Amino acid sequence: MEPKQPNKEKALSSLYGGVPAPAKGKMARGKPRSNANPSIVLVDPKDKVAQPTPVTRHPPPPRRLPAKHFKRATVVHKPAYASPSVSVEEEMDDDEDENQQLDEDEENQQLDEDEIYSPNDEDDDNSFDHNDTMSEDDVLGHHQNNEVEQATMDISSGEDSASAKSKKKQRKEKSPKECIENSPAWEHFEKVMVHPRDDPNGAKVLKAKCNHCNKLYAYAQGSSTSTLNRHWKKCKHRLNKLERVKIQRRLGFKPINASANTNIPVGGDVGFEQAIIKELIAKMIMVHEYSFRMVEHEWFNIVMKYLNPLYQSIGRKAIGAECMRVYKKAKEMLKLELKDVEYISLTTDLWTSNQTLSYMCVVAHYIDADWRMQTRVLAFMELDPPHSGHVIADALWECVTEWKIENKVMSITLDNASNNDVAVRDLKAKFKFRRGAKFEDMYFHVRCCAHIINLVVQDGTACMNTLASNLRETVKYFKKSVGRMHKFVEICRGLDLRVGAHLALDVCTRWSSTYKMIATGLPYKEALKDYAVSDANYKWEPTSEEWKLFELIKPMLFSLSQVTTAFSAQAYPTANIFYPHIVSIKIALVKAMKHKNATYKQMGEAMMDKFNKYWAETNNVMVLATILDPRYKLLYV
Repeated sequence: MEPKQPNKEKALSSLYGGVPAPAKGKMARGKPRSNANPSIVLVDPKDKVAQPTPVTRHPPPPRRLPAKHFKRATVVHKPAYASPSVSVEEEMDDDEDENQQLDEDEENQQLDEDEIYSPNDEDDDNSFDHNDTMSEDDVLGHHQNNEVEQATMDISSGEDSASAKSKKKQRKEKSPKECIENSPAWEHFEKVMVHPRDDPNGAKVLKAKCNHCNKLYAYAQGSSTSTLNRHWKKCKHRLNKLERVKIQRRLGFKPINASANTNIPVGGDVGFEQAIIKELIAKMIMVHEYSFRMVEHEWFNIVMKYLNPLYQSIGRKAIGAECMRVYKKAKEMLKLELKDVEYISLTTDLWTSNQTLSYMCVVAHYIDADWRMQTRVLAFMELDPPHSGHVIADALWECVTEWKIENKVMSITLDNASNNDVAVRDLKAKFKFRRGAKFEDMYFHVRCCAHIINLVVQDGTACMNTLASNLRETVKYFKKSVGRMHKFVEICRGLDLRVGAHLALDVCTRWSSTYKMIATGLPYKEALKDYAVSDANYKWEPTSEEWKLFELIKPMLFSLSQVTTAFSAQAYPTANIFYPHIVSIKIALVKAMKHKNATYKQMGEAMMDKFNKYWAETNNVMVLATILDPRYKLLYV
């Protein structure tokens, strides 16, 4: 039997396995009562000093804090003689942090006052096992290990707490400038240094440039980016790019009939761009001479909207301004290109429209860096009367100085009008005064070969006006009535004649039209004879002698037409083919002069007189061009 406890002891209990106080005279037998709390020791304060060793108790289990007040918590275990505490590391706002610290202080103070831990306040996972039968030695050994682990955890907890405080300090000390630099606006903007708009020569200032529309905004280093954020969220260029992702992209194939100089944007990744479409429409209007109002037509906009829903309608004034912008842009690019050109040849001509307005066009011909012949229109201007040689010379000189090619013009080609001769004389004086001895005026003026051939043929056909008059009136007679033409076609089918080209009417200003009229009328010679029998009103049937003369002069007129076509080419140079064609014409005229037919002979003589007027003297420039052609060499010299 255990010794009797002192009378002053109100209650005695060991930490684990101790004997509790007997209940009202009954001695404790066997194991302690099951409802005793092993973690509580009640000792008389007077006998506390007499205790041989301090009674230690097991530290309370970690308290569970509310989840809404923290993100990460570290539990710190302390010895039994220390007050329990909980160290919490969390990332929260300053207000929440202070409120949580106040709650923890109140809880710790309450524990210190009560020194009582109630397991009923926690969940089942944090409560003690009431049936624990560990011995006191095991408890003491386990407690020593807990003290070692506790020291380690205190150090780790202290480091974590210091680290958390350092992070909070860094976050609080982050400058506004760093926040501005990390603004989402800089994903759409970039900083550039540009000259002020009102002072192009002034010092450069800092601007914020939109990466989508290239718009500039005023910006100072470290200032607010609110304006920039508002812009990129509403930027139409950025929104259009986002919309293009939602629709099917077009295939990047160049049209089959598109020339190499159209500069149509192609490629698999080319999307819709309103600016590009607007520029292409402006070029289409200028090339095909469409009306500006075409862009306002209802069905034009329907088609464009169907092709791409992102298309925005354009007004006639807007497309007119776009045409001027494209013209000015192309003009500046051409000026840069002409700076690298060494020699330039000019051609010009004048004509009067059906509105009695006179125009003059100036065209430049040159060889580029890739040895390709280029042709560009430098000016298309209205020329006020009188169209004298001095007025023409002044207009040409103004055009040359505007393009800054005074030192590069090598020759100029005009027709054979008398006022052009005066204009060439004035231009020679201007160029010689500007360039001095470097200017060579011997080959400066080049007469238009096609115009000379036109004059030669017109002098020859003047002798056969009566010859061609019957055929000319015949064509007019059939073209005035659909019934006559229908009857004439039926006669052709009855004679088993192939109905080919329609009857053509000649024009006095185009000698080649006379050849075309004769060439289309000869196949219907027999059909015209039958039609004259069936129609009493038809009185202009050509005679058999006239048909024979048409067949005689047709080859010569055909050769002249071929020469004119060759001289009028634009895709290749024509100086090297000048002498071969001129020699062929002269040979044909010599044969006509020796023919037995008086009309044909007279026509040949008239054409030879005009030919000798312009080409009696040789042009050495044309001779050199022919010699340099491997096909001819010295054959025609």
